[in-house]
Amino acid sequence: MDVRTGRPYSAYKDSGVEWLGKVPEHWEMRRNGWLFSERSETGYGSLPILEVSLHKGVGIRDMEAGGRKQMMTERDCYKRAKKGDIAYNTMRMWQGAVGVVPADGLVSPAYVVLKPVDRIGSDYYGHLFRTDAYKRVVRNYSRGIVSDRDRLYWDNFKRIMSVVPSIVEQTAIAHFLDHANHRISRHRAAVKHEIDLLHEYRTRLIADVVTGKLD
Repeated sequence: MDVRTGRPYSAYKDSGVEWLGKVPEHWEMRRNGWLFSERSETGYGSLPILEVSLHKGVGIRDMEAGGRKQMMTERDCYKRAKKGDIAYNTMRMWQGAVGVVPADGLVSPAYVVLKPVDRIGSDYYGHLFRTDAYKRVVRNYSRGIVSDRDRLYWDNFKRIMSVVPSIVEQTAIAHFLDHANHRISRHRAAVKHEIDLLHEYRTRLIADVVTGKLD
């Protein structure tokens, strides 16, 4: 479906990629090495530390977490990630540990930083890389001694095929998904509040009944 019109695209084609199937006829297929270059820049120790979460993507690490300040003694060995890059955890990319970098910062040497080429929208690919279908592909390209320690290095990541809509469509799709996620989060919060109220009512009801206080 074209999110700009709410209607299906006029024509589709076989992508030639098993996990993807049919795509809009005018979309291209490219290996990731055509869409991104690896950013491997060190020596920017004054930047904040970033981390990748399975659920929230990339964010600034809380240096006071746990009530004690984490001392980063090797900050100059950490990689610089610039706003708009994509960063992923090599050991957990297959689980969805990837996201768009929200601000300039540093990531662990165990992460890979992707610099998008022109006309590649990071927000769109941030969503694509977290889909279940893409995570299965990533698992197939990851290598390790045991499966739970599989890592996706740049040399394998750049070989993976990805779909390439126009930059206008990439932007529209990313905006559509961001809005949908915000709406879902808002409804989830409302439902959680209702559930909390029901739990509170049940607790109070049980207490009143067992103590003979229910009228």
